[in-house]
Amino acid sequence: MSINEERASLDRRAFQDVLAGGVNQCWGCGSANEQGLQIKSYWGPDGDETICIWQPREYHTAAWPNVLSGGVIASLIDCHSVCTAMMEAYRAAGLDWESEPGIIYITGSLQVSYLKPVPMQHPVTLRAHIKEKQARKMIVQCSVFADEQECARGEVVAVLYTPRSA
Repeated sequence: MSINEERASLDRRAFQDVLAGGVNQCWGCGSANEQGLQIKSYWGPDGDETICIWQPREYHTAAWPNVLSGGVIASLIDCHSVCTAMMEAYRAAGLDWESEPGIIYITGSLQVSYLKPVPMQHPVTLRAHIKEKQARKMIVQCSVFADEQECARGEVVAVLYTPRSA
C-alpha cells in the first residue's frame, strides 16, 4: 500500500490542512512551509489516537546512509504531538477545527527516547495519544514505528498559548 493509500484509508482531513487557515509556516507541521516536513496527522479509526504516516527523503538522513536523523525524529514527535493536543482541545470544546479564534498549543517540554535506528526506505508511522489533560496543558505520548517496529518514543508537554493583545 502506498503512503497516499494509507493516508486515504484513515478517511479524515489532515489537521495541518485546517489549522491556522492552512497558512501554518511551522517547519515540521506547516502545510504552507515548502521547505518543511509537511507532516499530515489524522484521528485514528478508534478516535483515541492520532496517526501520521510520513516518508523521509534522502536529505533527512543522519551521518549514516539510510538512517533518519534524530533531530528530524524529535521534530516529528513534537509537531504530531502538539497537533494532537490542539485537536483534542477542539474536540473537547465541541468546536469545529476551523473555529476562530483558534486554539493554540505550544511545546512546554519534549523528551525523546531513541530505541533503534529508523530506516528511511519506507514510511514511518507516528501514533500519539493523550496521557493527561489539565486546564492549560496536555501530556501527549507518541511512538515512531518503521516496518511495524517501535524505533523511538517521546512525551510532549503541550501548553495552551494565548496570544497577548497589542
